Amino acid sequence: MTSSTVAQRYAQALYLEAAQTASVIDDVELIRETLDSSAELEQFLKSPIVPRPKKSAVLESLFAEHIHSITLQFLQMLVQRERESFLGSILARFLVLSDEAQGITSVRVLVHSELSMNGQMRLQNALSTRLNRNVRLEVIVDPGLMGGIVLKIGDTVYDGSVRHQLSLLQARLHAQA
Repeated sequence: MTSSTVAQRYAQALYLEAAQTASVIDDVELIRETLDSSAELEQFLKSPIVPRPKKSAVLESLFAEHIHSITLQFLQMLVQRERESFLGSILARFLVLSDEAQGITSVRVLVHSELSMNGQMRLQNALSTRLNRNVRLEVIVDPGLMGGIVLKIGDTVYDGSVRHQLSLLQARLHAQA
């Protein structure tokens, strides 16, 4: 079974179980932020050397006070079934399912330098109008971009970066030569 299949199945199971409990979405976001900010925790969970009871104890100590019991039971179940290495993918897929149910489209935006709040709001409004859906922006600053903007909406990438435009120009010049 591929990791995306595993992530999809477990995310759907959590989503179906937690449909009645709004706090589970907040729990998932908290756990995902914790994993994103701690490479050590992610490595710890993925390590085949660390015994499962120790992984369970660490998850319990980190999250028991902060998340709903359904979410904690889900984490413990992942450890028991040896699926904790997929936790990041499962959480990401869960958030996609939640957004889809709420009519929200997540858009990843790569920019050269930080966008102002006004710029973010204008971009979000323009995308909402264009896509005819509510949009959640995830703005990522990439100084290597040189300029322009790259949008990732689902599996589709719209590359309006200066680097991409220059490569297209270079390809046209080589084709004419």
